[in-house]
Amino acid sequence: METFETKLAEATVPESCTLLGAIALVVNSAGETLYHHTSGHQSLDPDSPPLNQNSTFALASAGKFITHIAALQLVEQGLVTLDGPIEKYLPELSSLPLISRDAVGEPCKLHPLTLNKITLRHLLLHTSGLSSPDVSLIREYLADDSLTKPTFPEDAHYIVKNFSIPLVFEPGEGFAYGWSIHWTQLLVGRLGGDFLKYIQENVFDRVGMTSSTYMPRENEEVWERRMRMVERAGNGLVPADDATQGLVCSVEDVGRIMMDLISPAPKLLRDSGLVEMLFKGQLPGGSTPLMDLRSDQENYKFCAGPCMPGGGLPPAVNWTAAGLVVEDGTLELTGMPPGTVTWQGMPNVVWAVNRDKGIAMLFVTQLIPVGDETAVEIGATFMKEAWRTFG
Repeated sequence: METFETKLAEATVPESCTLLGAIALVVNSAGETLYHHTSGHQSLDPDSPPLNQNSTFALASAGKFITHIAALQLVEQGLVTLDGPIEKYLPELSSLPLISRDAVGEPCKLHPLTLNKITLRHLLLHTSGLSSPDVSLIREYLADDSLTKPTFPEDAHYIVKNFSIPLVFEPGEGFAYGWSIHWTQLLVGRLGGDFLKYIQENVFDRVGMTSSTYMPRENEEVWERRMRMVERAGNGLVPADDATQGLVCSVEDVGRIMMDLISPAPKLLRDSGLVEMLFKGQLPGGSTPLMDLRSDQENYKFCAGPCMPGGGLPPAVNWTAAGLVVEDGTLELTGMPPGTVTWQGMPNVVWAVNRDKGIAMLFVTQLIPVGDETAVEIGATFMKEAWRTFG
């Protein structure tokens, strides 16, 4: 791991500080920590303590798989099915229209769905038709006052109020990474009684995650140990603490849940078919959803790397209920071998698990936005050396 540790040390020297700090972790299916390395400091303050193995951090999108595990637990308990219409539990979804336009430059149009109903499988695989404001059709919809916007009772759930947008394709007919996760969270909350309580009792407590919370500012012990969020300003770094929101975990806690995922006897899910959904590609070969996924490389370039020079084919990846999976060949940028499931988060957090090899790894920094050149280079160097050393 010499190259990685040298690069990280150079980037985290206080005088230059191109990276505030980073933490790297490798664990195995036997519950052992194979590698743990930290460099840098907790904050930009001159007297800031160094990072350590108990430091906490925001996962952002890198933590979505935890909500998905909770949803699969509900399937395991018989409370919901993967392929039945989810509007039974999320009736608000049934009223969302489809948005389209006839040609470039033409105005957007809203019309009802005609083919499929949204299912939990669609939500877990981002094939529901729900996208995000990053998609041009949705940006135009939000900006166009002539298009009808939904109205909700005053006591409607905040997810219903804030994440009700038109679908950009019929459910199952495409892939769009985005707001399906919020509706999955609402489903877990409604069927599990309370989202935060359910996750605490059925995920965190089951694997011994004692320093994880979705309410970090209300948990002083977790909040005070966090690696501070920063962003680039010219040649330096400035605080961006307001971006520390949502799920915050200690590095050791994420190690615990990764170890459970690759364990021969996982505690979180016992149904082998549901576990399989986390590790095996779920988008059919040659399908529109798979082609959509592979063409949107900007969305996963930290994990898989850019397209080959000269317009080469995109990497042979697919999507699981946990994240991106390498189906064929080893990814050049990160050295991830076939069978590796991986995903990333906005503060340049990336994890990878390979059940067949019994290895999982995590690279953490807290620098926005995602795709920062220095963070990606150092994170990819860690991954590549770690797979070569431990995989």
